[in-house]
Amino acid sequence: MSDRIYSIPEYCKEIMDMLQRRGYSVFVAGGAVRDLILGKDPHDYDMASSARPEDVIAAAEEEGYRTIIETGIKHGTVTLLSHGQPIEITTFRTDGDYEDSRHPTNVEFSQDIEEDVKRRDFTMNALYLDRDGRVRDLVGGVEDIKNGIVRAVGDPVRRFSEDALRIMRALRFASVMDLKIDEKTSEAMILCKDLLRKISAERINKEFSDMICGKAAVRVIRENVDVLSVILPELKEMEGFDQRSDYHDLDMLEHTLAVLENIPVDEQTGKRDLILSYAALLHDIGKPKAFTIDEEGKGHMKQHERIGYEITLDLAERMKFSNELKKNVSELVLLHDEFVEPTREAVHKFMTEHSPDFIERLAVLQRADIAAHSPLGRTRIRQLEAIKEIRERLIIDKIPLSVKDLAISGQDLIKLGFPEGPMIGSVLNDIFYEVVSGNLDNNRELLFTFVSEKYL
Repeated sequence: MSDRIYSIPEYCKEIMDMLQRRGYSVFVAGGAVRDLILGKDPHDYDMASSARPEDVIAAAEEEGYRTIIETGIKHGTVTLLSHGQPIEITTFRTDGDYEDSRHPTNVEFSQDIEEDVKRRDFTMNALYLDRDGRVRDLVGGVEDIKNGIVRAVGDPVRRFSEDALRIMRALRFASVMDLKIDEKTSEAMILCKDLLRKISAERINKEFSDMICGKAAVRVIRENVDVLSVILPELKEMEGFDQRSDYHDLDMLEHTLAVLENIPVDEQTGKRDLILSYAALLHDIGKPKAFTIDEEGKGHMKQHERIGYEITLDLAERMKFSNELKKNVSELVLLHDEFVEPTREAVHKFMTEHSPDFIERLAVLQRADIAAHSPLGRTRIRQLEAIKEIRERLIIDKIPLSVKDLAISGQDLIKLGFPEGPMIGSVLNDIFYEVVSGNLDNNRELLFTFVSEKYL
């Protein structure tokens, strides 16, 4: 695999040529090389070079580059805009101690990749591509990519001690790319897990969110509960929790993971919907606190949806969810066990109270949840199918969801001679009721006839 020649975009080659003409070595580095080996189109290209930041800036100015950004001079990074594409160029370096589990206290620039490679996180990201498209692999990264392995470069404890977010990056890579984590790397993640408490919620949230949407999320969560419990201690509470219910044949964590597994993966993106992934993971999070046992030894979890809703709101604040994510996930948790009566009136009322996107997500979540129950619990699928059928019929029939959806408006009533005021709203509500009840089609001519016959 390493003998293959890979294609580099011309806008990258221009920068590489610029630096090489001045005697500097330069390589495409990091994730772009990994993606090329995997047969994917890189999202962006970063470079590593023996040129120091001031050397890159001087060369770029001489060559007429108009956009030169001093991205991180202290750490050796300059960004150039080449044909509209931002390219980060970082000087080969070695990192000093990391006092905050994120940033090195000092860096020392070096002249070769042998030193630069030692500071990188995982072998698959520690690869270099020269101007001719040949891979330079000093750590066995190509073989690890071939075998689907996430392996830390060098001493994994040191790598995670340098930047604890690398623990979450390992989990994210394993989930999104369906990779296995090397045994020593995994052991180091457990040893260093408490360092995650030093990482900001925003940085954690980005990696965690990508991880739970990945196609291998269920396996990764199951294999790394101890690590993830630092961020989401509720996971540990669910592990091995016997629900003592005829409706469940799995413990609480395994049921939750089964629900997440049942959330469909998008064929184009290879990912699950973020809102649904969080809702699946958190839908029963209130059960441990709601759990009681009756005199027959049966488990009951009354109000677990409400308790789970409150826990989800707290968790959303803790993990710095966006307002939209917080609202949607918490409401799905609250309503995941609420099945409206399979009647036209009840289903329509529910449709008037929630957006189409929310209703569609709730239906997916409820189906995923039911499928993860025992055979007795799965009988509820019939009710869900009946609700779906009614909802689809209402959509086909274009039944209005509010007065605004009627084929007649307040202005139409005024033109018919109705005085402006409360009566307009009263008549529209009357029309809306008749249409929703199925007594009247939402047809403009029929609505005018109805109004004329009843009110004029």
